[in-house]
Amino acid sequence: MFSTKTIPFIMYALFFIQCNTSTPENKLLAPKNWKSEIIKFPLKFAPTLKYSGEEYVRFAPGVGDITASDYFSYACLWNINEGPQLSTSKLEQEMEAYFDGLMKKENFKSKAFFEKINDTHFVGKVITYDSFTAKKEVHLNMIVTHQYCKQTKKHLVLFNISPQSQEHQIWKKLKALSIAIDC
Repeated sequence: MFSTKTIPFIMYALFFIQCNTSTPENKLLAPKNWKSEIIKFPLKFAPTLKYSGEEYVRFAPGVGDITASDYFSYACLWNINEGPQLSTSKLEQEMEAYFDGLMKKENFKSKAFFEKINDTHFVGKVITYDSFTAKKEVHLNMIVTHQYCKQTKKHLVLFNISPQSQEHQIWKKLKALSIAIDC
């Protein structure tokens, strides 16, 4: 049988196993020198986006350096419960709200333009303000893809973002990022 010392030890061990406070893993896989961020929906800076889930973000190494070729280049993956019902007008509205909230620039409204390539693929541009580094207007090219994950019953919306033209080398790096969610 168990001794009187064994039972408290087992209870103590179970407490720590259940109280695991490990950092969640970013499901958007990138090279080690790409910074990582995980944000829970609803997004505090964009409360009009009515989703629940997570946003996984990966920043290229030069994202905050206006002289770098990968300045302001990053990807984000929305892993959301609700179907986003993407259309060009919905993407434009949501990206304008997203960047206006993120940049918090008074007297500046972001403007987005998107074109539908097919039911799961959009390309576009967002004109916004870089409040973080350049302190000026920036034109961001975007590729947006959507898929439904039957395994997790969630919607995955991937945004690849850069001010560089789509012929630039950063787009190969953005497209090489992978999603660590089995669907």
